[in-house]
Amino acid sequence: MSGSRGNLGGVRSVVRHGLVGVVAAVCVGAGAAAFVTPSPTSTVADPPAASVAPGEFVPVAYAPADPVADAERAATAARDDRDAERARVAAVAAGSAYQRALSLSAQGEAIDRQSTQKKAEIKAQVQAAKERAEAAEAEAAAAEERARQAAIANQGYTPGTTDVREIARQILANKFSYGEDQFSCFDWIIKRESGWNVHATNPSSGAYGLPQSLPGSKMASVAADWRDNPATQIIWGVSYMKSRYGSPCDAKSHWESAGNY
Repeated sequence: MSGSRGNLGGVRSVVRHGLVGVVAAVCVGAGAAAFVTPSPTSTVADPPAASVAPGEFVPVAYAPADPVADAERAATAARDDRDAERARVAAVAAGSAYQRALSLSAQGEAIDRQSTQKKAEIKAQVQAAKERAEAAEAEAAAAEERARQAAIANQGYTPGTTDVREIARQILANKFSYGEDQFSCFDWIIKRESGWNVHATNPSSGAYGLPQSLPGSKMASVAADWRDNPATQIIWGVSYMKSRYGSPCDAKSHWESAGNY
């Protein structure tokens, strides 16, 4: 280490002596030029180029380092690097956000399509259920009507009818094809025979029911419920008037002349 420092000191000494020589040469040249007045017509030749022998040391100007400037440049470079990194990170984040937005948009569109398709499916299911319900309702109504028609064909009046006179009107129309005129004649006779009392009984003769059948058991030819069912009694009474006199109105005419039928 001491040898290195000695060599370095020698180099510094040579550099200093070289610089002094250069400065002295410049000063001498300048002084000599001050005392020589050139002739107006004389020509000043360029000084000869200095020749350097091989291996000769040539001193150079020394520029000392500036730590402050170096630190500022380093700080600027570091700041530029940080800014560049931030810009890169921001660009990556922006790209990721854009891709995420595209993905979410695509997902939203897919969900919308699925939602629209699901709504259409539900609407179709509701419509189909409605149509099935309407068809079932129509079939139930048709079955009820068929049952009503069957009951009318069987007993002559709409099930659920409770008014005895209305039952008679329907039976005359449905089972015998009689109009309102024949019903009026039938009504006239029944009023006088029983007063429309299903259980009316003649104490002297034993005649029974609406038409005052004598005996009442004759009405069993229609049905076994002749004692209590007004329809059974009405059917028997109209059938008797038709077979014996031709119609309820013909039976009425006979009753008016004979006082009975």
